[in-house]
Parts: sequence; structure tokens; C-alpha cells
Amino acid sequence: MTGIGLVFLLAAAPAPPEPALEEVQAAAARVAAGEPAEDASRTVRLRRAHWLPALRAQAQRRDDLRSRLGEFRGYPVREDDTVASNTWSVMASWDLAQLVYAHEESQLALAHVHLARVRREAADRAAELWTQRRRRRAERAAAPDESARREAALELLLITAELDAVTGGLYREHLISEQTLLETGDGR
Repeated sequence: MTGIGLVFLLAAAPAPPEPALEEVQAAAARVAAGEPAEDASRTVRLRRAHWLPALRAQAQRRDDLRSRLGEFRGYPVREDDTVASNTWSVMASWDLAQLVYAHEESQLALAHVHLARVRREAADRAAELWTQRRRRRAERAAAPDESARREAALELLLITAELDAVTGGLYREHLISEQTLLETGDGR
């Protein structure tokens, strides 16, 4: 198949189905700030970490090789002994103030608010681009002459590219098909 035949085959291929507005907004929010379930898992991990005690184990081995010579508690018995001691200690401690309210929780709550705002702004931007894209498609179809149709197709390509970037590749196939249509000169 020649290169020209391939271009016409691609141009004649039906356009992929248009994603719904909800799908576009969800993809944009996910790309902008991740999944909300990840935020919840961070909160649970932080909560569980405060209930666990801070364990500190300390192993000390101290050999005291002292010899004591003398009387035993006031008795006239003389004693000669050596002392060797081994000390082990395990300490579990809780910060009671952290059990009730951890200082990191306020920072985590602010981070959740910020991520929610970023998700909302990304979803709003995606919705705006989605409506602009639909409007440009209608303008391109209703364009009276070839130059107006080409202008609308170029604007549609730019909007689709931005929408593809915002949604993380959701409009990749649409972008390729519109670029092919623009290059072939068929702006319908």
C-alpha cells in the first residue's frame, strides 16, 4: 500500500467515540492529583502510627570486676567477692498528646484540602476544554468555505492537544485523527 493510500485509509477511518464529560473530568482530576483513595490510605497509616508505642531497646553489658573486701553489714565476717552485672532494658513510650491529636494531622488535612482543590480545578478546566472542543467541532462542520473550515480544524486540534495533556492521553486517538484530517486538507 502506498503512503497516500495509507493516509486516505486513516482519514477514512471512523473517529473513535467521544469520551463523556464525567470520564474526562475524572481523568483530569486523576492526572492532576492522584486518586482520592491514596489520600485515605495515608490518613489511615498516620492514625495507626500514633497508637504504636515508640520502642527503644537498650542493651548494656557492663562487667564490673570489682573486688570488695570488708565486713558484711556490721558483722565481723570478712568477705571477698567479685561483682559482674549485665543490664538489659526495654522501654515502650507513648506520647499521650499525639494519641489524641497528632500535629501531622493538621498538615495532612491541609494537604487533602489542597489536593481536592487541585482536582476540582483540573476537572473544571477539562470541562471547559470539552465544551470548547464540542463547539469547535460544530463550527468546523458548519464552516461556509475551506479557509474557515481549516481555521476551525486548527483550533480544534489545539484544543484537543490541550485536552489530551490535561487528561493524560485520553484524547490521543482523536488527536491523531484530527491531525491526519488537517494534513490531508479534509476539514469536515
